[in-house]
Amino acid sequence: MSAGQGFVLGCARRVSTAGLGKRMPKLAERSTRRLISLKSLFARPPPAGDAAVGSKQRVVIKQDDLFHPLSKSPIKEMRQKGLLIQEHGCCPTCVHETLGSTGQAATREPMFECPGCGYPTHCSAEHWAADKSRHSEQCGYLRESNEDEHDLRSGRTLREFEFPSAQLAEVVVNFKSWDTFLYTRSFTNVGSARAMRHVSKVLTYPVTIGATLHQYSPFTLGSGLTPEGLKSMTALRTTIKEHELARSEKELQMQQTPLRIFILGARAEAMLPPHLYLQLSYLLPSSSMMVYFVGPESIPTADETRSTIAVSPRLALKYHKGYFHDVIWNFAPFDPFTDVFFLFSPGLGHPKGRAGWQPTIEKLLETKCPIFATGFHQADMDNDVAALTEDFGGVMDWLLKPQGNPFASLKRDFGIRNLSEWAIANWGIYG
Repeated sequence: MSAGQGFVLGCARRVSTAGLGKRMPKLAERSTRRLISLKSLFARPPPAGDAAVGSKQRVVIKQDDLFHPLSKSPIKEMRQKGLLIQEHGCCPTCVHETLGSTGQAATREPMFECPGCGYPTHCSAEHWAADKSRHSEQCGYLRESNEDEHDLRSGRTLREFEFPSAQLAEVVVNFKSWDTFLYTRSFTNVGSARAMRHVSKVLTYPVTIGATLHQYSPFTLGSGLTPEGLKSMTALRTTIKEHELARSEKELQMQQTPLRIFILGARAEAMLPPHLYLQLSYLLPSSSMMVYFVGPESIPTADETRSTIAVSPRLALKYHKGYFHDVIWNFAPFDPFTDVFFLFSPGLGHPKGRAGWQPTIEKLLETKCPIFATGFHQADMDNDVAALTEDFGGVMDWLLKPQGNPFASLKRDFGIRNLSEWAIANWGIYG
């Protein structure tokens, strides 16, 4: 993205699933599946005393008994989470009362667990009752989170994490929504809203990238993509098309320049199991790609010296611990036809992060490559957009108008210190 080109987004046409209904069962049977268990991503193995005899793992919680107050949970990690909230959280009723009388917030520890959601939300039953109408706005989501977390640690076999491998050539992926995407990608074990939340939580990062770059992207002219965005995405998609045309020629394949996808300020997305990013590779099967995770929290494993992971012959993940503007010469030169940047919920407008991001944004603008960013919710995205407009509005163009992301996580995450604050990974997207 250049000084005259600004931030970028993608164009494409939407694909209907009409006519696929009768064919999908047979296609699903023919598709070679890669069964991947992500159980270890969410829970540790149970203690020896909790394991069943033999190789089968004991089911700790049944599906009709997922709700538990955190302090009475049969799962140790959930009880510990409740203790963390009690130690670091606040009672909203106390905060409201002291702010109104003294102008300064003072609060007691939230020791009372709401009977509706099971979280320690207030310091006493009296303060919970006084705040019940306000708390009811979040209570249902907190209960949903309570049950989801217990389900992930219940001991059942998590079939929804058995992901498909390469896409059949005759089946077109539909990027209209999670529903159509999972259906046309043959995710046959995602059969409930809870399973959808589990899967979307971990796939929101690779699928958001894939949906942005793909020729059938949901972001089109008339749907947020600007004329400048169309020009920029055409450059990237020209390279992707060249990769497709070279697929049958081994000599041409050897001359391919891989796509380079930079994820700056990488945090949770860098901690995901590497094989999850195969789902990105399957969306662009003819393209070799390198995904760079850059940021002070970009550590793939306990072994910080392992900076490159070859996931497949066409996909490599590279980790660089540091700020992009300090290590930029490790990646130069840049090419708008092969390079693209993603910033997942970076907090560009946050008071504590704005100044730190400015030198990185300046360097990004010099690369003339497309840049995309996401936000946790509307206010978070609006805050970042306002900061960018104020700091760099005169030297960049908006290529994708801020809008909701069809591949946002379907799970709400809540803050330990304040349960009324929530976030949804990649809720909105802009370029």
